[in-house]
Amino acid sequence: MENTRVPVALGERSYDVVIGERLMDALIASARVLKPTSIFLVTDSNVGLLHADFVRNAIVANHVFTVPAGENSKSLRVLEGLFDDVFATRKLDRQSLVVALGGGVVGDLAGFLAATLLRGVRCIHVPTSLLAMVDSSVGGKTAINHQTGKNLIGAFHQPVGVFCDLHFLETLPAREYVSAIAEIVKTAAIGDADLLAYLETNTDALLRRNPDVLRHVLARCISFKASVVAEDEMESGRRATLNLGHTLAHVIEAALPEEFLHGEAVAIGLVAALRLSVAHAGLDAVQARRVGDLLARFGLPVEVPAGLTTDRLLEIMASDKKRAGDVIRFIVTPEIGRASVLPCGLDGNLAASLLGRT
Repeated sequence: MENTRVPVALGERSYDVVIGERLMDALIASARVLKPTSIFLVTDSNVGLLHADFVRNAIVANHVFTVPAGENSKSLRVLEGLFDDVFATRKLDRQSLVVALGGGVVGDLAGFLAATLLRGVRCIHVPTSLLAMVDSSVGGKTAINHQTGKNLIGAFHQPVGVFCDLHFLETLPAREYVSAIAEIVKTAAIGDADLLAYLETNTDALLRRNPDVLRHVLARCISFKASVVAEDEMESGRRATLNLGHTLAHVIEAALPEEFLHGEAVAIGLVAALRLSVAHAGLDAVQARRVGDLLARFGLPVEVPAGLTTDRLLEIMASDKKRAGDVIRFIVTPEIGRASVLPCGLDGNLAASLLGRT
């Protein structure tokens, strides 16, 4: 089957997201066209053991840098270590290329590295997780975390190509794979009602990692995100709606570190955002339950953890990037397939609605 190409239309900075199986030939061809003077491959300790040698040999990477697997690597300390390693090679110039091989953590970290080296060098994403394929590798968001919150230090830096090779998903642990489906459901909820119906019909096939279903779902999700990014690259308007469910998700991740994967936290956040949508945006409660039921069928959590208190929720949300004074912009969905922004006061009423506790 031929590879699927989804264009991200950004003028001179446009690029393709390639979806398929065994994409090394396409990746090699892309690297040759770019003619980099040096290639720096960034991966993590889990993915590196499985795939780094193969990818390094294919693209003839000059250097491989391996960071510890896990969210803790999205830090100033790890970034500083990468800077030291890159500069120590004495091979860096404006024609260098950074290749991010891994999941969302590696993509965010390596992308920010590329954005800041010499004020910006080229970057290719080779996502190895479903979450990175369907979401984080597309659109140019790069970031590291700060102790105050997630993704507070970052930059927009578009890649020159993204290669979603379904072959990598064969080695992805089941929990990580299922976690990512929350982002797929989110996409359906905010921009593709037909995709939601497709997911309801093909739940088991997606859980089995059926390649045809995966290819179809990835193409739909990436096409939608590409259209949003092309319209609003810097998240000054419509792109913010991609954050449905993420405000509470980031709170959960900050309050209960290591307890939930990102997609699991997003699933809980989605249900809370839909609860807010029913109360304040006119969403039909039946449609809200439909999304919650689908998340549960995939085996994703949908209940806010009991350990998250009202006070802790409001404390963490006070540091959210979307806050302005005592108001935070929440993403809601008035109907399946459409999203909008709802300004909410940071108070007990908002907390009660999000937590689902009366």
